[in-house]
Amino acid sequence: MSARRTVMCRRFVLAVLLSMFLLSAAENETVYSGLLTPGCAQHYHRIYVTKEVPARKYMYHHEVLAGQQGDSDLKTIDIRWRIVGGVKIPIQDAPYQVLHGKYCGAALIAPEWVITAAHCNSKETHVYAGSTHRSHTIGYLICAHFIHPLWNVTNRQHSHDYDYQLVLLETPIPVSSVARPIAIGNVGDIIPGTMVSISGWGHLAFKKSKMQDLLQRIFVPIIATEDCKTIPHESYTFMTTRMFCAGDLDGFKDSCQGDSGGPVVVNGKLIGLVSFGIGCATPNKPGVYANVPYARPWIRKITGLPL
Repeated sequence: MSARRTVMCRRFVLAVLLSMFLLSAAENETVYSGLLTPGCAQHYHRIYVTKEVPARKYMYHHEVLAGQQGDSDLKTIDIRWRIVGGVKIPIQDAPYQVLHGKYCGAALIAPEWVITAAHCNSKETHVYAGSTHRSHTIGYLICAHFIHPLWNVTNRQHSHDYDYQLVLLETPIPVSSVARPIAIGNVGDIIPGTMVSISGWGHLAFKKSKMQDLLQRIFVPIIATEDCKTIPHESYTFMTTRMFCAGDLDGFKDSCQGDSGGPVVVNGKLIGLVSFGIGCATPNKPGVYANVPYARPWIRKITGLPL
């Protein structure tokens, strides 16, 4: 067979696989893009044709922490009033933290799967990972974006309901001390008063700063939803079960622009994504986060991961 015919056959096979992928996805979820590369086609074939689930050969972030003689996310808490009000940390302290494009945060949940907020740009071409410095992160090509089908569809009272987006990568991110998937927690982990960590390379002040080059993290408490709903602003009044509040009501600590889609973590597990806020670190205006455990069935359905 000539080289030209071989290339044509290969392209035909890839096109068939991609069409199968898009057809299957269209019947179930909304897909905003799909790349026709050999690596992506292999993923599509595995997910939608063979439905094989690769054996997990790596440790989750919380499993590594458990093996460090009781070390945990809370061991390194630094309550300094100086993300907004955070402290700089090495990526090894939050190896699940990645960038979706260069202006949104995200969390690595498997070597080839990333979760971020639906309101982050669904046309980004790369996820960046593997460094404390935003400018030194390595880019990984995105095969496809999956937006939750109920994002901005069924609830006209709230623009950030179902704020979930899954991203499939062409090449898995090598698991190491600077890039490690994080397990998803349980709905029962979202308890008022619990301190959660929020990390990102976002602005340090609302509309008065820029994306940071060094990763930062804050620890803030979860606030009871019933208390959050009493805050005089419609964004809080119409909160749903797909959201929860967390923050410092004095206005010293908060996530900010550029942190969107970034991870909210407790006990080494992912429970939230940065969704929205009223300004940044505005007194009595805590941040609102997408409830990731609530979306577990959808995440499992799209990824096939044994979550």
